[in-house]
Amino acid sequence: MKTLAYYLLGIFSLCLLNACGDEDSPTPAPPPSKGQEEVQKIVEVLKQSDLGVDQFVEVLEKVNVADLTQDELTVFAVKNSSSASRATVLDTASIKNHIAKGSYTKDDLKDGTKLTSISNETLYVTRTGNDVLINGVNIIGDAIQAGNSYVYIVPEIIPVGETPVTTYKHQTTIKVNLIDGEYKPLDGVSIAAKNGDTGMELGTFTTDATGAAVISHNCDTLTYTISKEGYSDLSDGFLLVGMEDGNLSYADLNGDGRIDEGDKVSGKPYTYFLNYYTESHLTDTCYMIAVSEAETTLAEWNNVLKGYNNELLNIEMQLITGYGDSPYESDESMKSLANIYYASASKTLETGEKLLNGLGDNSTEKQTIQLGIYRIKVDLYAYFGTMFKSGSNFISADESKDLLVSILTQYKETCSSGELKNETSFLLAKVHLLATEYAKAYENIQSAIPNGYSDIEGKLILAISAKDINRQEAITTLNSVRGFFDWLAPIQSLDGNELIETCHAGLNGNGNLYPYYRVLNEAINYIQVVTGFTMPKHHLLPIPQSVIDESNEVIKQNNGYN
Repeated sequence: MKTLAYYLLGIFSLCLLNACGDEDSPTPAPPPSKGQEEVQKIVEVLKQSDLGVDQFVEVLEKVNVADLTQDELTVFAVKNSSSASRATVLDTASIKNHIAKGSYTKDDLKDGTKLTSISNETLYVTRTGNDVLINGVNIIGDAIQAGNSYVYIVPEIIPVGETPVTTYKHQTTIKVNLIDGEYKPLDGVSIAAKNGDTGMELGTFTTDATGAAVISHNCDTLTYTISKEGYSDLSDGFLLVGMEDGNLSYADLNGDGRIDEGDKVSGKPYTYFLNYYTESHLTDTCYMIAVSEAETTLAEWNNVLKGYNNELLNIEMQLITGYGDSPYESDESMKSLANIYYASASKTLETGEKLLNGLGDNSTEKQTIQLGIYRIKVDLYAYFGTMFKSGSNFISADESKDLLVSILTQYKETCSSGELKNETSFLLAKVHLLATEYAKAYENIQSAIPNGYSDIEGKLILAISAKDINRQEAITTLNSVRGFFDWLAPIQSLDGNELIETCHAGLNGNGNLYPYYRVLNEAINYIQVVTGFTMPKHHLLPIPQSVIDESNEVIKQNNGYN
């Protein structure tokens, strides 16, 4: 019996000891959540910085985020107290509106983005260029990385609400007037606006019944274009600025005090530019006229043609000056240059053919585009010795000249414009000159120039073709060209290098000089010796190998090239 008593007493004593041990060792606290750890990293980074957000950090340290499971956050740290704040004081409740779920770089904060705070409030992002606002409060500077998160500095407490709060530095009103004998407001005009410094799109706005559209933005420069089907702010390539005495007025874009070819818009559409360094609100007025589909197509073609001409000019400058690494040093360099030009010409021809579809057979616009296509084919013949194709068929170099003469002659007989007829005569003269058929070149250019064709290249064709037919006319014509350049003295004869000297002065910089070195059998060394140039090999560009292969060798490689 004693044994049983001792046994029960032992068990009681053991239980008593265990109870005492539990009181001395309380249940350990749970580990910090991912959110707590991340907030602590953010606190440490901000404490080490000198960003003037001490008050924000003090509250952040006290906030309860034990249930926060995200370890990627975006925090908007408020600068020390500012009277500009539109919200309540910052406390452990309101600070949660400044902590968004997810980690966002500044590039991620795009206009229209919605963030969700850890208090489940919506934060609306509005953006103009590099200016980013959160519920209307502008972010200061760039992101600061802290752990897996990003921190941004804001000047005031961020207000919360059900709709985005936005404040803008600038407001621009664009007014568009239709010129139709008088000024009329034009509605439905699309205005594509961008930050003038960064090129970032601000959006597309539309004019209302008063012809106006309002653009609110924070960028200090603004660019925009205007468009509406059936209307244009250009007339024959000139930018409209209103009316004067019942006639259209154009912008003097190069500021030389007169309206001429130098004022034509170099690209379509025209890009308007505004800056706000002295004013915060601006009104800009634009003008448009109604245009036909054909006129719109022609304007598009002129823009495409301008791009082709610029590409040709770049090629020409390398061929004529040999600047940088002379292309004549290796066949590979010449082939690379030739491939670039051929690709540009082919693409332009393809675009031109597409634009012709839908235009009336006898429309001036269609005839103008068609002649532009022929001019590029003449260029190909001038630079490569072949125009490559007739329709979809490849043709040899020997066939190119005769076919060009045939299609240009037929076109001249059917076109309705005297101006287009004159330009066709010029192209015919150039083809004959390139083929060293001087009498035929002289005959065609004579029919162009007396009828108003005064292009310098046309006069040079007359002078070159006339030197053995009418020597005095050649000298007189050459002197009329030399008179444009004060460093060229008048000549009394055609001895020496007067022809190539005048060609170089008159055509250098317009993308049409290179072929005349072949016509006159001259080396390209007028300004300086271009290294690697050899005659007659380099008087023509090499044919792209892809063309030779595709044509099944109907087109042969030009002499001298591997």
